[in-house]
Amino acid sequence: MRVRLHEALAPELVELLLDLGVEVDPQASVGLLGPGCELPRETLEIEEPVAWIALVQDEDQEVAALAQGANDVVRGTPTARSLEARVAAQRRMVRAWRRRMQAQQRQARRALDELANTQDLLGRLIDATPNPVMAVDVRGRVLVFNRAAELALGYDAEYARTQMHVTNIYANPADARQVLAELRANEGGTVSAVSVRLRARWGEQIPVELSAAEVRDAHGNLVATVGVFQDMREHVALKARLDSTTDQLIAAEHRNAAISKAAEAAFEINQPLTALMGTMEMLEMEAGLSERSLSRLARAQSHLIRIRDTVRAFGQLSRPTENEAGRSSRMSELLRNKDS
Repeated sequence: MRVRLHEALAPELVELLLDLGVEVDPQASVGLLGPGCELPRETLEIEEPVAWIALVQDEDQEVAALAQGANDVVRGTPTARSLEARVAAQRRMVRAWRRRMQAQQRQARRALDELANTQDLLGRLIDATPNPVMAVDVRGRVLVFNRAAELALGYDAEYARTQMHVTNIYANPADARQVLAELRANEGGTVSAVSVRLRARWGEQIPVELSAAEVRDAHGNLVATVGVFQDMREHVALKARLDSTTDQLIAAEHRNAAISKAAEAAFEINQPLTALMGTMEMLEMEAGLSERSLSRLARAQSHLIRIRDTVRAFGQLSRPTENEAGRSSRMSELLRNKDS
């Protein structure tokens, strides 16, 4: 039987073991030690475990050896047969232990590989997300800064992770504290559609809507906060254009109402004006009128003609041109879209 011997084993015990047919092998998986020998550290090694059998003479030594970590104890003077049986049993135990450890190591490696693959997939999904995504730890240090966040804010992801704090990214640092307070106040640890502004590298303040959630470990401890941002710049610009279009449409409606009133007034004036002009022409045809009277009638007629031309101009204003009709139609459509 091949075993390793403890270096502090008494010489007389070594001689006894050699007489029993023991072969010394420093690399053997089973070792022998005597009373008072300290258990070597390699006993606890997983890669090459060693099972130690203590050779003792009394119960106290047996208890001490087992308490120290010996795998088996032989009390009294062993025989070759009994010792060989003990060594074989321990060797089988070591082999089973080694197989179990190797299986656990393979399983751990598979789990690590799966975790690495999952992390890689998650990283790719986050980078492929069209919206800026950012995650920070409990101290506000940036952990995740995806490609969309780089494009929107102008910071390199590596720089953001190593140099930036979450308060550097908000245009108003108080917004970061507000979001954190709302997360903690919400039982589910989530918030959605919170309006905040982020600060881009070039100084622009970008309006966004933030949806965020807390990330906790298996024990419920907070480890990170993840936020997804919806860039609202196009929405804000569109709203500004719609507001401007609405103002223009309202002004046009007021103008059209005024013109309509003017057209109604022109129609009301046109009837008596026509009659008056006819009367003036008949007066001019009367015989025996002096030159002075005819001159006065001519001047009056010229004033009536001016009034008639003004009335006609009002009538023409009440008819919108093709361009005005098109603009009014487009503005009405935009207004309907805004209301919807």
